[in-house]
Amino acid sequence: MIVDITPQNFHAALLDASIQKPVVIYFYAPQLPECQSITPLVESIVGNDNQAVTLAKVDVNDPQLQSLAMQLGLRALPALVKFHQGRPDEQGFLEGPQDEATLRNYFAAFAPREEELLLAEGRDLLEQGDAVTALPLLTKAHQLAPERHDITLWLAQAELDLNHLDQADALLATIPMVAQDSHYQTLCARRDLARQAGDTPELRALEEKLASQPDDFQTRQELGLLYHQAGRQEEALEQLLTILRKDLAFGDAKKIYLDILATMGATAVASAWRRKLYSLLY
Repeated sequence: MIVDITPQNFHAALLDASIQKPVVIYFYAPQLPECQSITPLVESIVGNDNQAVTLAKVDVNDPQLQSLAMQLGLRALPALVKFHQGRPDEQGFLEGPQDEATLRNYFAAFAPREEELLLAEGRDLLEQGDAVTALPLLTKAHQLAPERHDITLWLAQAELDLNHLDQADALLATIPMVAQDSHYQTLCARRDLARQAGDTPELRALEEKLASQPDDFQTRQELGLLYHQAGRQEEALEQLLTILRKDLAFGDAKKIYLDILATMGATAVASAWRRKLYSLLY
């Protein structure tokens, strides 16, 4: 976004706007040759549709705006000054004529980070009900910024949307108390309800039967399938792997195992369980 600063819009377009996102003030004088060559270049680099930063142009020929340049101690034109949270950033000054590479590098710092783009796309997909496509995007965002609790929560939501309760559990367990906001509380409530819905009499009966007959592979396979349907993927895979360690050809155990892995996507958890199976096959 590009705006021309006037005495009338100074507070709204510069000070107030810098609270929402960074604003770069571009000080120039139209009559100076160095400004005449750099002004269109700066404008083209930022662009009118830039959502990450606003370019606020200040013509120092305006007597009411000259005081701003003086307060900032500018010594040469053109000049770029980053404003954020209503204050100038001492590291964001660039004075005098600059080449294109330097200008592009200056504004590159305002470009959204990759995890921000992935998060935005993933959230949009979740709102559209497409958790399958959102999951790998949010997984990558989480890998790029594991310290971002907001990304972790959206990834947990994607896992819950896909009924991956174990994965959602693991993610929610990493959220510190200070970050346990309303989104976190909502996801925990969803997880608890899903757990309750999956704790059926049929499942408990199979667990009891298997406890008394641990070598009953058919019961173990059925229990693994029910665990999967209840969103308990890792428990399901453990039951099926127990079978495959003793009999790779038993029933549909290998097929069910691979089908479950397919629903888990390209995640670290899925990769770990895939390696366990490959260690038996090869």
